[in-house]
Amino acid sequence: MSYDRREFIKTFTLGGIALFTADWFAAVQARQPAKTTFRLPAHVNERVPDGHDVINAVWNDGTGYLLYLNGTPYGEPPKITLREKLIEEGEESVCDTIDEFQRKYGAFISDLDDLEGEVEARQVKSLNEGGEEYTFEPDETWRDFVERHDHQLLSDVECCVDDWGSEVLRRLDHDIDWDEHEQWLTDWCRHQSPEADALAYVEGLFDALEAQGEEAAALPVGIESDLDAIVYIDGACPGNDTLRCAVAPDYTQLAALQRVIDALGWKATVVLLEPNPADAAKA
Repeated sequence: MSYDRREFIKTFTLGGIALFTADWFAAVQARQPAKTTFRLPAHVNERVPDGHDVINAVWNDGTGYLLYLNGTPYGEPPKITLREKLIEEGEESVCDTIDEFQRKYGAFISDLDDLEGEVEARQVKSLNEGGEEYTFEPDETWRDFVERHDHQLLSDVECCVDDWGSEVLRRLDHDIDWDEHEQWLTDWCRHQSPEADALAYVEGLFDALEAQGEEAAALPVGIESDLDAIVYIDGACPGNDTLRCAVAPDYTQLAALQRVIDALGWKATVVLLEPNPADAAKA
């Protein structure tokens, strides 16, 4: 578990224009975006401009606003078949091997345990209906039969099962069970989940701000409120590295995030999906 911070510098300017002025702080404190040219975080029922990414902010007592890019904390990882997972990991040859074996023997062998059963003459006749030239020998097991006709293929299939488990032969085109593929789930949570996407977005935002912005020598007149930072969390707790996310400690930091997004010309809207009660829309 680790923490990092990217601070909002109050004296920062972009194109010679101050980002955080007295008018901006007043708008933030009043929660009144209609009275200023600055956009503040939107509430759930407010319209988001077309083409904008949505950064959903969810309040967590003791932590702050957790950020989710184009998603929420309640979505599930996408469904993915074992075949898709193998291809994603560069193991397409495994799929090719299993496909060939299933094409040839899948009608009679669905699991390696079936290799210990005896081959019947009618089964060999069925195999030869496609023009093949398999031969039948009495009292022969499927293992001996395939070994005799397809030694290398049988060896390759057994290697695939050793490496990936019996489900690679039986459930190649079924959705994976996340409990049996925890590393894939962890990788998705860390690198492709809405909270991980939000972290990457915010990292890019601060990098762009530092590349394009300048720090003025003096603080604009009338600014007394403090800006804090966006916090990066890597790991929910010691021994659990699943969570990677960005956290805004309070409403002011969310508003600063929206201010920087707009100043850079990026198209995204911060939405108070589940606000701190103090930040909720007034009835």
